[in-house]
Amino acid sequence: MKTQEVKKKNPLWKNFVAIFFTIFLLFSNIYLIYGITLYNSIETTLRILGSIALIDLTFILWLLILKFKYYRKQKAFIIISIITLVYCCTLTFVGTKVNGIYNKIATISNQKYEKYSTSIITTKNNTEDKVSNIGSNKVGIINDQSDYEGYTIGNKIIKEYKLSNTVRYNDYTELVTDLVKGKIKYAIVPTSYESRIASSDKAEQLVAKTKIIYTKDEKKEKKITNKNTKKLNEPFTVLIMGVDTVSDGFQAGFNGDALILVTFNPKTTTATMLSIPRDTYMPISCMNGRKNKITNAGWRGQDCIINSIENYFGVNIDYHIKINFNGVVKLINSVKGVEVDVPYSFCEQDSKRRWGKHTVFVKAGKQTLNGEKALAFARHRKVTPYMSSYCGPEYTKNAGYWNDFTRGQNQQIIIKALMAKLKDMDSFSTVEKILDTISKNLETDISTNNLLSLYNLAKDAIKKSSNKDEAINIQKLYLSGRDARIYDYSFAHNSGSRLSLYNYVAYEESKNAVIDAMKVNLDKKAATPIKSFTFSVKTEYEEPVIGKGIGSNAKITLLPDFTGRNVREAESFASRNGINLSIIDVEGSSKQFVGQVISQDIPATTDIDMLNSSKTVTLKVVKSIKRTVTPVTPDPTPVRDTPKEENKEDNNSADSNTQSNQNNTENQESNQNNT
Repeated sequence: MKTQEVKKKNPLWKNFVAIFFTIFLLFSNIYLIYGITLYNSIETTLRILGSIALIDLTFILWLLILKFKYYRKQKAFIIISIITLVYCCTLTFVGTKVNGIYNKIATISNQKYEKYSTSIITTKNNTEDKVSNIGSNKVGIINDQSDYEGYTIGNKIIKEYKLSNTVRYNDYTELVTDLVKGKIKYAIVPTSYESRIASSDKAEQLVAKTKIIYTKDEKKEKKITNKNTKKLNEPFTVLIMGVDTVSDGFQAGFNGDALILVTFNPKTTTATMLSIPRDTYMPISCMNGRKNKITNAGWRGQDCIINSIENYFGVNIDYHIKINFNGVVKLINSVKGVEVDVPYSFCEQDSKRRWGKHTVFVKAGKQTLNGEKALAFARHRKVTPYMSSYCGPEYTKNAGYWNDFTRGQNQQIIIKALMAKLKDMDSFSTVEKILDTISKNLETDISTNNLLSLYNLAKDAIKKSSNKDEAINIQKLYLSGRDARIYDYSFAHNSGSRLSLYNYVAYEESKNAVIDAMKVNLDKKAATPIKSFTFSVKTEYEEPVIGKGIGSNAKITLLPDFTGRNVREAESFASRNGINLSIIDVEGSSKQFVGQVISQDIPATTDIDMLNSSKTVTLKVVKSIKRTVTPVTPDPTPVRDTPKEENKEDNNSADSNTQSNQNNTENQESNQNNT
């Protein structure tokens, strides 16, 4: 009877509210649970229990709404409605965050397009900044048809704006140099042209004197290769490539300036880390195996770098990570800086390659580096006279310390410092900032599920380690070698001048030690046990760096400059190195000697391994000396009668001089032949 009294006909608004919350509860639950299911490689048991708890609580709230809508007292119905509204809004908010984080992670491994950007540049003192007014002025453009930015897009610009007076170049350094010298008025180059001329010591000065007046951007769909399905619970390799750009995102071509090859064994939680110097001389896969410095392979795309490094070290690279240096600034700022002990004071450009008031100054000592300073620390490798004008002696006096190797080590220091900061993240908003940054500035072929499995990898590493600060044991590797200036065909100038560029040639012994260490960590090779170990309590222990300070065999032979030397030296060199000589006999001048080499068709400092299949070098050699006859000038003195004996004396004197000249000539030829 009492129940019948409280039950009355439901007001219409209660029915609407009940229907609304039924739909809202259903939507918010499905939305959140769907987001939870996306993380299918993380905490499976916890995710299942959480989903069950959500369903149960939702069902209880739904039953309470249906029950209270039939009661006369509206207060209980309103209270449960408010509780349900807050609950649904919370589920929706959490679901949005969960799905958003997953989408940002998925973006990292699902980049579908490559960005290309080409610009027209001119000198800063040129007041004309409109493409339409270029007219008949000379415009320089690269002549390499495989260069999509410089050649393909460049020719589209030429056609679009009807630029008829073009000059073709074989490399960007000469192109920009001629622009600055005034030989051409404009130049068509990739927008990041500073990186293309980075091999030149005058790159900074050249860029400082130029400006961009027009830019054309294009997007091309990537050629998607089959993604590696290898799980991260077995040993794997990953190549980290730093891309030096001034904005978010990536371009198809880039300088391979920051290359770090990492192997990781999840069973032992050990990693090896090798910084590959940018100038390392090796066969480049996309250049038909012709050797070059590895940094230049980046302009043919990431696959060219990956394949070249795989072939050189004999290990498969399972995954790659490409990170934009501009993103490093934002990433480090999002974790409020990283702790680094800076060995010497230095200065560097900012992330947008600017000097002047934007110059980044870093003093020596242990400190927290913000994004700009950390990037400067990771990029700095040399001190130039141009740099000195902005920095002052305090920041340039230790120029001898900095080089490509210290830069590689500094990059590893930044990575370790950043990992230490990421390990202690306890703020959801910080995680969001980090993901928002790396989703725009990091690209990888690691699948989304494998990226998520890194959580389990880190958790297992911490569980196995007694010290969570050293959960992953990182073994540093080092590629020892020697410097060499090697003729580079890809940078031959229009003028035909010979160009030898700096390269770094690794020692075979060091290279093999590095390869062995990587294969041991990948369980491809058994480790060699250490049978003896010495130490002194008076000396601080320093962890050995595998590959450092060992080796002497660079396994490279460069062609000498034979010009001006005796052909016998060339014959001896050719015999020792399996080279064929083609001799062209020529007539020499009086200043040359028989057997002297006066020219060679293959430039000096050419790697003999890069000669043509016949391995033939053609030399022009002096076979004989050209005789020069000095004409006799008549004596303007009037002829007079001379006594017979006087004539005889004159004749004897002339004969004596002639004989003397012949003897001198014979002696000269004898000396030349002996030489």
